[in-house]
Amino acid sequence: MLNHTPTPRNIAVVGAGLAGLAAAYTLLRSGHKVSLFEAAPQAGGRARGVQHAEAMLDNGQHLCIGAYQATRALLGEAGLNPEHLFTRVPLALHMHHRADRMSLVTPTWLPAPLHLLWGLLTAHGLTVNSKWQAIRWMLWLKQSAFTLMQDTTVENLLKQGHQTETAIKTLWEPLCLAALNTPIQIASAQVFLNVLRDSFQQKRSDSDFLILKSDLSSSLIEPLLGKISISGGKVSLRTPVISVKNEHSHCVLETSEGTQLFDDVILALGPHQLKTVVSDIAVPAFEYQPITTVYLQYSTHFRLPYRVMGLYGGLAQWVFDRGQCCDQAGLLAVVISAHGPLNGDKAALIQQCINELNQALSSHDIQLETALLWTQVITEKRATFSCTPDLHRPQNKTSQPHIYLAGDYTAGPYPATIEGAVRSGVAVANLILG
Repeated sequence: MLNHTPTPRNIAVVGAGLAGLAAAYTLLRSGHKVSLFEAAPQAGGRARGVQHAEAMLDNGQHLCIGAYQATRALLGEAGLNPEHLFTRVPLALHMHHRADRMSLVTPTWLPAPLHLLWGLLTAHGLTVNSKWQAIRWMLWLKQSAFTLMQDTTVENLLKQGHQTETAIKTLWEPLCLAALNTPIQIASAQVFLNVLRDSFQQKRSDSDFLILKSDLSSSLIEPLLGKISISGGKVSLRTPVISVKNEHSHCVLETSEGTQLFDDVILALGPHQLKTVVSDIAVPAFEYQPITTVYLQYSTHFRLPYRVMGLYGGLAQWVFDRGQCCDQAGLLAVVISAHGPLNGDKAALIQQCINELNQALSSHDIQLETALLWTQVITEKRATFSCTPDLHRPQNKTSQPHIYLAGDYTAGPYPATIEGAVRSGVAVANLILG
């Protein structure tokens, strides 16, 4: 019997963010022809490096976790060793508010979920009642398979679980903001539980923090783009797609450089960008949440007590010591998630971050240096969609034959994360592959 190799399909991927890159590389590995179009001068979308006069920064400080299986699998298939790209740090939360502090450190010698229960039991800064209620709640979630009969807000879920105000402020709310970038008052409890389940119920290493050793473009985007080119993919940067139309058995794609025909088109764009390219695909309107990153460069001798410090009760939520994370000595990245309108005066915003960080460092008898070498403030206004209860998220397959959607906003168990984007890109590629 003869084995017939399927005829390679000619596929366009519009958008070179992580969803588009994941889709393009997956299709190329299966022998299809792929053309990747990106309107911007660089790939990466909301996960890209930004060149500053003094250093390479990121448009937002990203943090991955060990449970990001699709991301790690994609990197492995592309010949990129995740262990070389990331610094792996066992889950440790060091949360600060002025002189108050809560520290939860999980041991590496216990399997999941016992490592989290031990971390809760031995946490500093939580009362006995807070620990008991948190452990009791986690056991109940495990018994219910981290599944709700009806989605609700994270705030309501925590109240139903009898979580104390201290545990909410120092533990659950920071985790929700880090994972969903959505305030607990409106965040989806079920999506939050999906993240908790995948982080704490399988392997201990799933809850590890994975911190990139260099900027997003150098570590993830450029290597993936290079693998796509080496694999035969055609990459067109600075090439906006004007329109996509389905005509009979093929798609007509119009760019600033002319019209091309493709068997399939994957639209790996933000949902707010789709209407400018294709008019006959119904996509729900999303609300968005911003993320602002305030970079503070001190002398190369300065270090924080931890690679990642948590803050609560103020404006800033996380501070990354990029000297310890990615060899940029003295550079701090202060993350402000899901915030409302910020003070238009950048100097005042920077000073507020410095004040809050100094208050947190006072519990370690440390103060920031008075000599600040330079600063940079970067805001992504549409960093993530607002991940609310029972949010309708579109499928990868659209009403138009041969036109597909990819992006972290499409239907899936995860919020808008690197993992969500990669999962969507792989899923849409597998749809085409059948």
